[in-house]
Amino acid sequence: MPPATPRHALRVPRADAEAARILLEERGMLDRSWRPQVDDDHVSWPLTEAPQGPAPYGAWVVLSEASEPAPPPIDPHTRLRKEIEAWLGDGVTKEERERLLNDVPSKWERLGDLVLLPEGAFSGPDWTKAIDARGGGPWAEVASALKVERLGRQAPVADDGHRSSQATMLLGTKGDVDVLDHGVRFRFDATRQMFSSGNVTERHRMGNLNLHGETVLDAFAGVGYYTLPMLVRGGAAHVHACEGNPEAAAWLQRGAEANAVDDRLTLHVGDNRSSLPTLAGQADRVVLGLLPSSEAAWDLARACLKPTGGWLHVHMNVEEERIEALAKATAARLGGHVTHVERVKWYAPRIRHVVLDVKVA
Repeated sequence: MPPATPRHALRVPRADAEAARILLEERGMLDRSWRPQVDDDHVSWPLTEAPQGPAPYGAWVVLSEASEPAPPPIDPHTRLRKEIEAWLGDGVTKEERERLLNDVPSKWERLGDLVLLPEGAFSGPDWTKAIDARGGGPWAEVASALKVERLGRQAPVADDGHRSSQATMLLGTKGDVDVLDHGVRFRFDATRQMFSSGNVTERHRMGNLNLHGETVLDAFAGVGYYTLPMLVRGGAAHVHACEGNPEAAAWLQRGAEANAVDDRLTLHVGDNRSSLPTLAGQADRVVLGLLPSSEAAWDLARACLKPTGGWLHVHMNVEEERIEALAKATAARLGGHVTHVERVKWYAPRIRHVVLDVKVA
Protein backbone atom coordinates (compact mmCIF):
# COMPACT_ATOMS: atom_id res chain seq x y z
CA MET A 1 0.00 0.00 0.00
CA PRO A 2 1.27 3.53 -0.76
CA PRO A 3 2.23 5.56 2.30
CA ALA A 4 -0.50 7.81 3.69
CA THR A 5 -0.38 11.49 2.88
CA PRO A 6 1.16 13.87 3.68
CA ARG A 7 4.39 12.64 2.12
CA HIS A 8 7.28 14.69 3.41
CA ALA A 9 10.35 15.55 1.38
CA LEU A 10 13.60 17.50 1.45
CA ARG A 11 13.60 20.17 -1.29
CA VAL A 12 17.09 21.30 -2.32
CA PRO A 13 18.71 23.15 -5.23
CA ARG A 14 19.60 20.82 -8.09
CA ALA A 15 23.31 21.47 -7.51
CA ASP A 16 23.00 19.99 -3.98
CA ALA A 17 20.71 17.10 -4.93
CA GLU A 18 23.36 14.36 -4.91
CA ALA A 19 24.89 15.48 -1.61
CA ALA A 20 21.42 15.62 -0.06
CA ARG A 21 20.55 12.15 -1.35
CA ILE A 22 23.71 10.66 0.15
CA LEU A 23 23.02 12.34 3.50
CA LEU A 24 19.41 11.09 3.59
CA GLU A 25 20.56 7.57 2.75
CA GLU A 26 23.11 7.68 5.56
CA ARG A 27 20.36 8.74 8.00
CA GLY A 28 17.97 6.08 6.70
CA MET A 29 15.45 8.74 5.72
CA LEU A 30 15.32 8.34 1.92
CA ASP A 31 12.12 6.69 0.70
CA ARG A 32 13.05 4.82 -2.47
CA SER A 33 9.47 3.68 -3.08
CA TRP A 34 8.65 7.11 -4.54
CA ARG A 35 10.25 9.08 -7.34
CA PRO A 36 11.87 12.40 -6.46
CA GLN A 37 10.00 15.44 -7.74
CA VAL A 38 11.86 17.88 -9.98
CA ASP A 39 10.60 21.43 -10.47
CA ASP A 40 12.48 24.43 -11.83
CA ASP A 41 15.99 24.16 -10.37
CA HIS A 42 15.07 22.05 -7.33
CA VAL A 43 14.77 18.37 -6.44
CA SER A 44 12.52 17.05 -3.67
CA TRP A 45 13.67 13.78 -2.12
CA PRO A 46 10.84 11.69 -0.53
CA LEU A 47 11.29 10.84 3.16
CA THR A 48 10.44 7.75 5.15
CA GLU A 49 9.36 9.79 8.19
CA ALA A 50 8.29 13.26 9.25
CA PRO A 51 11.40 15.43 9.52
CA GLN A 52 12.65 17.20 12.62
CA GLY A 53 15.23 19.93 13.11
CA PRO A 54 16.82 22.14 10.47
CA ALA A 55 16.72 20.98 6.84
CA PRO A 56 20.17 20.30 5.34
CA TYR A 57 20.84 21.98 1.99
CA GLY A 58 17.24 23.23 1.61
CA ALA A 59 13.77 23.02 3.17
CA TRP A 60 11.31 20.42 4.41
CA VAL A 61 8.21 20.30 2.19
CA VAL A 62 5.15 18.14 1.57
CA LEU A 63 5.05 16.35 -1.78
CA SER A 64 2.17 17.09 -4.11
CA GLU A 65 -0.39 14.47 -5.02
CA ALA A 66 1.32 14.25 -8.41
CA SER A 67 4.22 12.28 -6.95
CA GLU A 68 4.69 8.87 -8.60
CA PRO A 69 5.69 5.51 -7.14
CA ALA A 70 9.18 4.38 -8.20
CA PRO A 71 9.38 1.22 -10.32
CA PRO A 72 10.47 -1.87 -8.42
CA PRO A 73 14.23 -2.45 -8.72
CA ILE A 74 15.17 -5.42 -10.90
CA ASP A 75 18.77 -6.59 -10.73
CA PRO A 76 20.42 -8.21 -13.77
CA HIS A 77 20.33 -11.68 -12.22
CA THR A 78 16.54 -11.44 -11.82
CA ARG A 79 16.16 -10.13 -15.36
CA LEU A 80 18.37 -12.93 -16.69
CA ARG A 81 16.37 -15.63 -14.90
CA LYS A 82 13.07 -14.24 -16.21
CA GLU A 83 14.37 -14.08 -19.79
CA ILE A 84 15.65 -17.66 -19.60
CA GLU A 85 12.36 -18.91 -18.15
CA ALA A 86 10.47 -17.28 -21.03
CA TRP A 87 12.89 -18.78 -23.56
CA LEU A 88 12.47 -22.27 -22.09
CA GLY A 89 8.69 -22.01 -22.31
CA ASP A 90 6.69 -25.18 -21.65
CA GLY A 91 9.04 -27.54 -23.46
CA VAL A 92 10.83 -28.86 -20.35
CA THR A 93 9.77 -30.66 -17.20
CA LYS A 94 9.78 -28.89 -13.83
CA GLU A 95 12.91 -30.79 -12.82
CA GLU A 96 14.72 -29.93 -16.06
CA ARG A 97 13.73 -26.29 -15.71
CA GLU A 98 15.18 -26.08 -12.22
CA ARG A 99 18.44 -27.77 -13.28
CA LEU A 100 18.82 -25.36 -16.19
CA LEU A 101 18.00 -22.26 -14.15
CA ASN A 102 20.36 -23.32 -11.36
CA ASP A 103 23.12 -23.56 -13.99
CA VAL A 104 22.65 -20.00 -15.28
CA PRO A 105 25.86 -18.01 -14.61
CA SER A 106 25.82 -15.61 -11.68
CA LYS A 107 28.74 -13.46 -12.86
CA TRP A 108 30.22 -12.28 -16.13
CA GLU A 109 32.66 -9.72 -17.53
CA ARG A 110 31.25 -6.55 -19.06
CA LEU A 111 33.42 -4.86 -21.69
CA GLY A 112 31.54 -1.87 -23.08
CA ASP A 113 28.57 -3.22 -25.09
CA LEU A 114 29.93 -6.79 -24.91
CA VAL A 115 29.47 -9.29 -22.08
CA LEU A 116 31.77 -12.30 -21.85
CA LEU A 117 30.13 -15.22 -20.05
CA PRO A 118 32.30 -17.62 -18.04
CA GLU A 119 33.85 -20.62 -19.72
CA GLY A 120 31.32 -23.45 -19.68
CA ALA A 121 28.24 -21.23 -19.34
CA PHE A 122 25.18 -22.70 -21.13
CA SER A 123 27.24 -25.66 -22.33
CA GLY A 124 26.51 -28.60 -20.00
CA PRO A 125 24.58 -31.68 -21.20
CA ASP A 126 21.19 -30.28 -20.14
CA TRP A 127 21.87 -26.99 -21.88
CA THR A 128 23.17 -28.68 -25.02
CA LYS A 129 19.93 -30.67 -25.19
CA ALA A 130 17.76 -27.59 -24.64
CA ILE A 131 19.66 -25.52 -27.22
CA ASP A 132 19.55 -28.30 -29.82
CA ALA A 133 15.79 -28.70 -29.28
CA ARG A 134 15.25 -24.98 -29.99
CA GLY A 135 17.67 -24.68 -32.86
CA GLY A 136 19.91 -22.18 -31.08
CA GLY A 137 20.79 -20.65 -27.74
CA PRO A 138 19.10 -17.88 -25.75
CA TRP A 139 21.76 -15.38 -26.74
CA ALA A 140 19.47 -12.50 -27.67
CA GLU A 141 17.54 -13.00 -24.43
CA VAL A 142 20.73 -13.03 -22.33
CA ALA A 143 22.01 -9.89 -24.05
CA SER A 144 18.67 -8.18 -23.49
CA ALA A 145 18.68 -9.09 -19.79
CA LEU A 146 22.23 -7.79 -19.35
CA LYS A 147 21.52 -4.71 -21.49
CA VAL A 148 24.31 -5.21 -24.04
CA GLU A 149 24.43 -5.60 -27.81
CA ARG A 150 26.93 -8.47 -28.05
CA LEU A 151 27.61 -11.66 -26.17
CA GLY A 152 30.63 -13.96 -25.98
CA ARG A 153 31.98 -16.83 -23.91
CA GLN A 154 35.40 -17.15 -22.27
CA ALA A 155 37.75 -19.99 -23.17
CA PRO A 156 41.10 -21.25 -21.85
CA VAL A 157 43.97 -18.83 -22.47
CA ALA A 158 46.02 -19.79 -25.51
CA ASP A 159 49.42 -21.40 -24.89
CA ASP A 160 51.06 -19.24 -27.56
CA GLY A 161 53.56 -17.26 -25.53
CA HIS A 162 51.28 -14.22 -25.49
CA ARG A 163 48.45 -15.54 -23.26
CA SER A 164 46.00 -14.67 -26.04
CA SER A 165 42.27 -14.80 -25.45
CA GLN A 166 40.31 -17.53 -27.20
CA ALA A 167 36.86 -16.23 -26.30
CA THR A 168 34.14 -16.97 -28.86
CA MET A 169 31.25 -14.78 -29.96
CA LEU A 170 27.70 -15.99 -29.33
CA LEU A 171 25.85 -12.88 -30.48
CA GLY A 172 27.55 -10.50 -32.88
CA THR A 173 30.58 -11.19 -35.05
CA LYS A 174 33.29 -8.80 -33.89
CA GLY A 175 35.05 -8.73 -30.53
CA ASP A 176 36.40 -5.18 -30.83
CA VAL A 177 35.61 -3.20 -27.69
CA ASP A 178 36.12 0.30 -26.36
CA VAL A 179 36.21 0.27 -22.55
CA LEU A 180 36.30 3.35 -20.32
CA ASP A 181 37.80 2.46 -16.93
CA HIS A 182 38.45 5.13 -14.29
CA GLY A 183 38.94 7.83 -16.91
CA VAL A 184 41.18 5.69 -19.16
CA ARG A 185 40.02 4.37 -22.53
CA PHE A 186 41.18 0.88 -23.58
CA ARG A 187 40.69 -0.58 -27.04
CA PHE A 188 41.22 -4.24 -27.96
CA ASP A 189 39.66 -7.37 -29.47
CA ALA A 190 38.22 -9.43 -26.61
CA THR A 191 38.47 -12.62 -28.69
CA ARG A 192 42.21 -12.08 -29.21
CA GLN A 193 43.59 -10.13 -26.22
CA MET A 194 43.20 -10.75 -22.51
CA PHE A 195 41.80 -7.98 -20.32
CA SER A 196 41.40 -9.11 -16.73
CA SER A 197 38.83 -7.18 -14.72
CA GLY A 198 40.34 -8.82 -11.64
CA ASN A 199 43.39 -6.56 -12.05
CA VAL A 200 41.31 -3.40 -11.77
CA THR A 201 42.70 -2.39 -8.35
CA GLU A 202 46.28 -2.58 -9.62
CA ARG A 203 45.43 -0.64 -12.78
CA HIS A 204 43.92 2.08 -10.61
CA ARG A 205 46.86 2.00 -8.19
CA MET A 206 49.38 2.52 -10.97
CA GLY A 207 47.29 5.36 -12.32
CA ASN A 208 47.16 6.95 -8.87
CA LEU A 209 50.96 7.23 -8.66
CA ASN A 210 52.41 10.69 -9.19
CA LEU A 211 54.66 10.05 -12.18
CA HIS A 212 55.14 13.61 -13.37
CA GLY A 213 58.63 14.03 -14.78
CA GLU A 214 59.30 10.28 -14.78
CA THR A 215 60.35 7.98 -17.61
CA VAL A 216 58.66 4.62 -17.11
CA LEU A 217 59.30 1.26 -18.76
CA ASP A 218 56.49 -1.29 -19.06
CA ALA A 219 58.28 -4.53 -19.87
CA PHE A 220 55.12 -6.57 -20.66
CA ALA A 221 52.65 -3.96 -21.87
CA GLY A 222 49.83 -5.96 -23.50
CA VAL A 223 47.07 -3.61 -24.63
CA GLY A 224 48.16 -1.10 -22.00
CA TYR A 225 46.72 -2.32 -18.68
CA TYR A 226 49.29 -0.26 -16.81
CA THR A 227 50.86 1.83 -19.58
CA LEU A 228 47.70 3.83 -20.28
CA PRO A 229 46.75 4.59 -16.63
CA MET A 230 50.34 5.72 -15.97
CA LEU A 231 50.19 8.09 -18.96
CA VAL A 232 46.61 9.34 -18.59
CA ARG A 233 46.18 9.59 -14.83
CA GLY A 234 49.73 9.26 -13.47
CA GLY A 235 51.06 11.93 -15.80
CA ALA A 236 54.25 10.06 -16.72
CA ALA A 237 56.57 12.18 -18.87
CA HIS A 238 57.19 9.20 -21.16
CA VAL A 239 56.48 5.46 -21.19
CA HIS A 240 58.48 2.90 -23.14
CA ALA A 241 56.15 -0.07 -23.69
CA CYS A 242 57.59 -3.45 -24.68
CA GLU A 243 55.18 -5.97 -26.20
CA GLY A 244 55.97 -9.18 -28.06
CA ASN A 245 52.55 -9.57 -29.68
CA PRO A 246 52.19 -7.22 -32.69
CA GLU A 247 48.37 -7.37 -32.48
CA ALA A 248 48.33 -6.28 -28.83
CA ALA A 249 50.89 -3.56 -29.57
CA ALA A 250 48.68 -2.21 -32.37
CA TRP A 251 45.72 -2.03 -29.98
CA LEU A 252 47.89 -0.27 -27.40
CA GLN A 253 48.76 2.33 -30.03
CA ARG A 254 45.04 2.83 -30.75
CA GLY A 255 44.36 3.18 -27.03
CA ALA A 256 47.10 5.76 -26.67
CA GLU A 257 45.66 7.74 -29.57
CA ALA A 258 42.15 7.52 -28.11
CA ASN A 259 43.49 9.00 -24.86
CA ALA A 260 45.61 11.59 -26.70
CA VAL A 261 48.82 10.40 -25.00
CA ASP A 262 50.53 8.80 -28.01
CA ASP A 263 53.09 11.64 -28.09
CA ARG A 264 54.44 10.37 -24.74
CA LEU A 265 54.55 6.70 -25.71
CA THR A 266 57.25 4.73 -27.49
CA LEU A 267 56.34 1.18 -28.51
CA HIS A 268 58.99 -1.53 -28.72
CA VAL A 269 57.42 -4.46 -30.58
CA GLY A 270 59.16 -7.81 -30.31
CA ASP A 271 61.08 -9.87 -27.77
CA ASN A 272 62.00 -7.63 -24.83
CA ARG A 273 65.26 -9.52 -24.46
CA SER A 274 66.29 -7.45 -27.48
CA SER A 275 64.52 -4.18 -26.66
CA LEU A 276 65.34 -3.89 -22.94
CA PRO A 277 69.13 -3.63 -23.43
CA THR A 278 68.58 -0.61 -25.69
CA LEU A 279 66.89 1.19 -22.78
CA ALA A 280 69.63 0.65 -20.19
CA GLY A 281 69.98 3.49 -17.69
CA GLN A 282 66.91 5.43 -18.90
CA ALA A 283 64.00 4.57 -16.56
CA ASP A 284 62.85 5.95 -13.22
CA ARG A 285 60.70 2.83 -12.75
CA VAL A 286 59.99 -0.47 -14.49
CA VAL A 287 56.74 -2.44 -14.44
CA LEU A 288 57.20 -6.22 -14.66
CA GLY A 289 53.60 -7.38 -15.14
CA LEU A 290 54.12 -10.96 -16.31
CA LEU A 291 52.53 -13.97 -14.56
CA PRO A 292 53.28 -16.42 -13.11
CA SER A 293 56.73 -14.82 -12.85
CA SER A 294 58.77 -12.12 -14.59
CA GLU A 295 62.05 -13.33 -13.10
CA ALA A 296 63.63 -14.00 -16.51
CA ALA A 297 63.56 -10.24 -17.15
CA TRP A 298 64.68 -8.99 -13.71
CA ASP A 299 68.34 -8.40 -14.52
CA LEU A 300 67.58 -6.61 -17.78
CA ALA A 301 64.89 -4.53 -16.06
CA ARG A 302 67.18 -3.51 -13.21
CA ALA A 303 69.79 -2.42 -15.75
CA CYS A 304 67.18 -0.11 -17.30
CA LEU A 305 66.97 1.98 -14.12
CA LYS A 306 68.87 5.24 -14.07
CA PRO A 307 72.25 5.25 -12.27
CA THR A 308 70.52 7.04 -9.38
CA GLY A 309 68.17 4.05 -8.94
CA GLY A 310 64.39 3.84 -9.08
CA TRP A 311 61.45 1.49 -8.66
CA LEU A 312 60.68 -2.02 -9.85
CA HIS A 313 57.05 -3.20 -9.69
CA VAL A 314 57.41 -6.97 -9.71
CA HIS A 315 54.33 -9.13 -10.41
CA MET A 316 54.25 -12.80 -9.42
CA ASN A 317 52.01 -15.65 -8.35
CA VAL A 318 52.94 -17.02 -4.94
CA GLU A 319 51.52 -19.19 -2.16
CA GLU A 320 49.96 -17.04 0.56
CA GLU A 321 52.23 -18.40 3.29
CA ARG A 322 55.38 -17.64 1.22
CA ILE A 323 54.64 -14.02 0.33
CA GLU A 324 56.72 -12.36 3.03
CA ALA A 325 59.70 -14.66 2.60
CA LEU A 326 59.65 -14.36 -1.18
CA ALA A 327 59.36 -10.58 -0.95
CA LYS A 328 62.58 -10.43 1.10
CA ALA A 329 64.36 -12.84 -1.24
CA THR A 330 63.28 -10.86 -4.30
CA ALA A 331 64.45 -7.56 -2.82
CA ALA A 332 67.83 -9.09 -1.97
CA ARG A 333 68.13 -10.53 -5.47
CA LEU A 334 67.41 -7.10 -7.00
CA GLY A 335 69.60 -5.17 -4.57
CA GLY A 336 66.78 -3.11 -3.09
CA HIS A 337 64.09 -3.20 -0.42
CA VAL A 338 60.34 -3.81 -0.59
CA THR A 339 58.28 -0.77 0.37
CA HIS A 340 54.86 -2.28 -0.32
CA VAL A 341 53.25 -5.64 -1.10
CA GLU A 342 50.02 -5.36 -3.10
CA ARG A 343 47.78 -8.44 -2.91
CA VAL A 344 45.92 -8.03 -6.19
CA LYS A 345 43.66 -11.09 -6.25
CA TRP A 346 43.45 -14.82 -5.66
CA TYR A 347 44.81 -16.59 -8.72
CA ALA A 348 44.01 -20.12 -7.52
CA PRO A 349 43.37 -21.77 -4.13
CA ARG A 350 46.17 -20.56 -1.80
CA ILE A 351 47.87 -18.76 -4.72
CA ARG A 352 47.85 -14.96 -4.87
CA HIS A 353 48.76 -12.53 -7.58
CA VAL A 354 50.95 -10.02 -5.76
CA VAL A 355 52.98 -6.98 -6.77
CA LEU A 356 56.19 -6.07 -4.93
CA ASP A 357 57.22 -2.41 -5.02
CA VAL A 358 61.01 -2.65 -4.83
CA LYS A 359 63.07 0.51 -4.29
CA VAL A 360 66.56 0.26 -5.74
CA ALA A 361 69.09 2.92 -4.69
